[in-house]
Amino acid sequence: MMKIKLNIFILFFGLLTIIFATGYAGSYYNSRGLGDLKYISNAQAIGMGGSVIAVPDIYQINSLNPAGLVFIPITRMGGDLIHEAIWSKDYIGDGFSKYTNLNGISLAIPIVKTRLVSSLGIIPSTRFNYEYDSSDVIEDHNYTKKIIASGGLNKISFGFGGAINKYIYLGGYFHYNFGKLEQNWKVDFASDLFWDSSDKITRKMWGVNWSAGMIVRPISSLYVGAVYSWQYKLTVQDQVENSTQKGSLVYFIDILKSEKKKLYLPELLGLGLTYVLKEKYRFSGDLVYQPWTDFKKDNQLITDFNDSYRFGIGIEMLPSKNMLAKYHQKMTYRMGYFFQQLNFQAEGGNAVSEHGASVGIGFPYYGSLGRIDVAFRYSMRGDISTNPVEEKIFQFFISVSGGERWFNRTR
Repeated sequence: MMKIKLNIFILFFGLLTIIFATGYAGSYYNSRGLGDLKYISNAQAIGMGGSVIAVPDIYQINSLNPAGLVFIPITRMGGDLIHEAIWSKDYIGDGFSKYTNLNGISLAIPIVKTRLVSSLGIIPSTRFNYEYDSSDVIEDHNYTKKIIASGGLNKISFGFGGAINKYIYLGGYFHYNFGKLEQNWKVDFASDLFWDSSDKITRKMWGVNWSAGMIVRPISSLYVGAVYSWQYKLTVQDQVENSTQKGSLVYFIDILKSEKKKLYLPELLGLGLTYVLKEKYRFSGDLVYQPWTDFKKDNQLITDFNDSYRFGIGIEMLPSKNMLAKYHQKMTYRMGYFFQQLNFQAEGGNAVSEHGASVGIGFPYYGSLGRIDVAFRYSMRGDISTNPVEEKIFQFFISVSGGERWFNRTR
């Protein structure tokens, strides 16, 4: 009879979602293009500085490199949560924003144990959240102008990871990308003599693409990984709603839909390296590159983007395999560092970079069947001397991985 343990995972993660499921405006650097790029969502990888490409983890459902799926020995369901706080500064003053939301869910099912594993998941690939307001006066009449933006691009992934032999692992993902970006432009007069105005701009997007990954194990303690995602096309359509308001009266002036257009997103290339020392320590490093200078709209290059790249390194203290070990000895401890250049191009062509450090802990439950990972990351983004905004970012991540031995016969 199949043992049901995933219901505990679902209940626990559902409670977290109910408690934290609210969102507020994010980084200023989310406001260009499709928003802030997201490569990974799992707290285990984030605790190691974002290293994931060549990590042979039995709990983590690898959303970046499908070859890493093969290390999952049992059916797993995972979910991720993020809480973020940002302190920003520009030449005018200071600001604060926060954001909390679900950060992805995934399912992995071994078809042939240690040989072939399938996976299905949905994670955010960009985030487009910011808020801006200013006040001014026209002929002694005060008004406030506000821009509120939200949305982003999400990715549903389905794929397989398989072992050619004990040295070579390959995998592939099919991705369906979809999402929308919304901007609300509002002008609010303090006096009731004037009509307030509102413009809502909505961009819907959809498209498909493919990615492939590989992990090579030349010796038992060394893993070398690579991942490649092909350039792909997004179909986009814009809609603009104009309205005006005075008191409780609201009038919709017009709704306009544009013709469908095409966005061509650049390819992605990633390389990773993992070394396991005495089955006690794991050292990992990743490099991910994406040439956003090739970003196109209807075959026309969009010139106000920089190429993006990300480098991360981390160390992980692995849990004891001794059945008599104490609980703290069965926990996993991590720390890491990362540096990245955003695709955001500031005035004068200046690049915007971010660097930071992370720590993380893994808490096992149900023996080796499940794990709760938490990670804390602090980073600094932008430099007020060359960029419009300087930000200090604190992020807290939770990932819950539940496991079951599906399709096993029991007496």
